[in-house]
Amino acid sequence: MHKLTVVVTAFDSADDLKITLESLCEQSDESFYVRIVQSGDDAGVEATAKEYCDEYVGFTYHKKEAGSIPAARNFVLPLLETELVAFALAGDYLNPDYVEQVLKTEEETKADVLCPRLYVSGESEPYYLSTADLIATVPKIDRFDSALLHTLDIPGRVFKKKFFDLYTLRFPERGMLYDAEVLAFCVYRCDASLAGVAGAVYDDKNGVFSKGFFRHPAPSSESLADTVRFFDGLLETVKALIEDDTGAFDGDEYTYNTVLDVYFAALVNGFYRYFWFLTDEDLAVLREKFESITDQMAKERREKIAKTYADLHFPSMYVSRADAAALPMVSLLVDFDAVDALRSFVRSLYIGRLPFFELFLPERARAGLPEEWADCENIRVLPDKNFFAEARSKAVGVVLNVRDPDPLDPKILSELSTVRAPKTVYQYLFASKRKKTKAKTYLKKKGLGLR
Repeated sequence: MHKLTVVVTAFDSADDLKITLESLCEQSDESFYVRIVQSGDDAGVEATAKEYCDEYVGFTYHKKEAGSIPAARNFVLPLLETELVAFALAGDYLNPDYVEQVLKTEEETKADVLCPRLYVSGESEPYYLSTADLIATVPKIDRFDSALLHTLDIPGRVFKKKFFDLYTLRFPERGMLYDAEVLAFCVYRCDASLAGVAGAVYDDKNGVFSKGFFRHPAPSSESLADTVRFFDGLLETVKALIEDDTGAFDGDEYTYNTVLDVYFAALVNGFYRYFWFLTDEDLAVLREKFESITDQMAKERREKIAKTYADLHFPSMYVSRADAAALPMVSLLVDFDAVDALRSFVRSLYIGRLPFFELFLPERARAGLPEEWADCENIRVLPDKNFFAEARSKAVGVVLNVRDPDPLDPKILSELSTVRAPKTVYQYLFASKRKKTKAKTYLKKKGLGLR
């Protein structure tokens, strides 16, 4: 009997599933099982899963009703019989030595949780996640290691199955932080031992916020509350552990402040990434949490944070969505009206890293607005006649004409926001960045341009 099972969750893309299953078929060590869990009714996914299960020994297919990624994992967990379990999403690529290195490291270290390297690729240049690399070569990872705390929520961990059995541990069925919740439970509640896996690269070809984003629940008041609840609980757990180890807690401990940094970074990401998904009440909760966290930080940490986010005047710049709509940094003037293309483009804007934009559309393009954003405060629909002249006269931010209907890479506006250049140069920079991204995407689809 093998020691490792790889659980692959699949939703609506047979092509994505094939990428992952092919990578598993190419492993240098074949001593593992694969459990494919389809969540939904996509016929292509089912056919692809069954094709591989018929051809390869150790591949098993399961189907459940539509649901979230953690729900799909929880569905199959009671069926697993191996000592180790790894989790992958359809579309993830596991390097050919993944299984070999995982099993070798577990044999040498006897660790409860293994932390492979993480290779991330979205629409921009692929790269190894440097923070995760800091622990990927460590044979024994300290549970308070700063790099570990900063990477609690990354995918690719390999767990001893005993934690799921002994504690009836399951992934919380929500759209975010479910990986972090399970890891934190194992490490900080059960004192699990950890080891890095230098050679086992976990390759996420979907990117964090590309099409994979739409498989997750949209950010909401509930997801914000889940984030706050998780980190508040983590702070209390770390505080208790420090008190147990030292007999006292004064709030200046390095580990506690590292968790505060991670907490703050998670909320910053939520503020910028999910701004238009949240209500003014949610934004008020965020500001309150920011104040609470920074009040607990040492003076030098507060000064560093203020400097880091100086360009965006974070977090006091926008008190409400109306404020953001009234004082955008960028004004986008759309010069196309193809309905399907416009829908994809607008959706890409609202999951970007710079939410402080306004969007001008001609009346003829109104039908292409996604329903969820049709009444958003930062969208301006103007008459077709003299559209550009009127839009420029009303624009508050840096004006950018958009002629390319392809979805916008999430990084582009964020990168432009930090450029120090005359306003007349921004249109050129915007167009050139989009052209470069489009070329890379084309090469990747052809199987080229990837390290």
